[in-house]
Amino acid sequence: MNVALVHRRFTEHGGTERFLVGLARFLYSRGHDVHVYCDEVRPDLRDEPGVTFHRIRVMRLGMTAKLLSLWWSSGQAARGGHDLVMGFGRTRGHTLWRAGGGAHAAYLERCRPWWRLDPTAWIELALDRAAALSAARVITPSAFAARALHERYGVALDRVQVVHNGVDTARFRPDPQRRAELRAEWGLGDGPVLGFLGTGFARKGLVEAAAVAEALALPLVVIGHDSQLSRWRRRLPELRFLGPSSAPERLLPGLDVLLLPTRYEPYGNVCVEAMACGVTPVTTPWNGAAEVFPEPGLVGEGVAGLTAATRRALAGGEALRRACRERALTLPRERAFAEIERQMLELTTRPQGDPR
Repeated sequence: MNVALVHRRFTEHGGTERFLVGLARFLYSRGHDVHVYCDEVRPDLRDEPGVTFHRIRVMRLGMTAKLLSLWWSSGQAARGGHDLVMGFGRTRGHTLWRAGGGAHAAYLERCRPWWRLDPTAWIELALDRAAALSAARVITPSAFAARALHERYGVALDRVQVVHNGVDTARFRPDPQRRAELRAEWGLGDGPVLGFLGTGFARKGLVEAAAVAEALALPLVVIGHDSQLSRWRRRLPELRFLGPSSAPERLLPGLDVLLLPTRYEPYGNVCVEAMACGVTPVTTPWNGAAEVFPEPGLVGEGVAGLTAATRRALAGGEALRRACRERALTLPRERAFAEIERQMLELTTRPQGDPR
């Protein structure tokens, strides 16, 4: 199969980008001819084995120009003679589209209530809707994201396939020795430790996470970056801010519970990464990753609901942490890639005139 993958960047910084690179490598390992259409390639990936790169031009004259030029130039892939084109962003000309962010309309409603005053947001929304509606099939990481596409854009549910993101269970794994080292490094004993990991503290719910930690009188370790980091440090001086990390697998084993009180997350990968490390996640109903949790009691709304869910997570102890690890083992990255390959092959071999 000759397949084209279309996204603005080919790098391993960012969830969508890591998924794209992993899928390209998987498809090549399966003997497919892989073409990537992008504007940027990370220097150390320019000689990626088995990948042919095609440059699409994206204007850097402001967000509006970037959005519209990506949309226009991405149509180049559809003219490349490929068996199938798969889009990963607000692109056009694709047969298969991965809506890793779910429906942008749902994100705007949950996280940017003033979005109607922003002309760029209207463009983002229009392109996102067009990308979803123009694809023969849409891949989403959760049923939560699939429902959003159906409710906000009218995408028929039979055109949406849920493929839960996988996790590298060799990279993310329990590490008792590392756990002890981190506790000593953080100045903490053997008692329960809560953690928060994410970029953009307001949307990810750091205020709520801090309130849960205060209600339970437990320490909260904060991993990640925010453009207002110094302000957050002043606002919440009782928290331990570790800053961003390119190796979260080195820090997650030190936690007992990961808190992600997010406002909107089609699929919080960090929750599954925590599970792979034997850490119990707690989140809100606005996170599609909750669909793969080992039990439903780890989800709550508001500080009271999240506090109750965290108590349940702590009460589950080592048995629940083992169940998290076992559940993560059923979600290897290769499983997600193999399912997308199956979808590709099905689309390229369907009879002419089949609208599915």
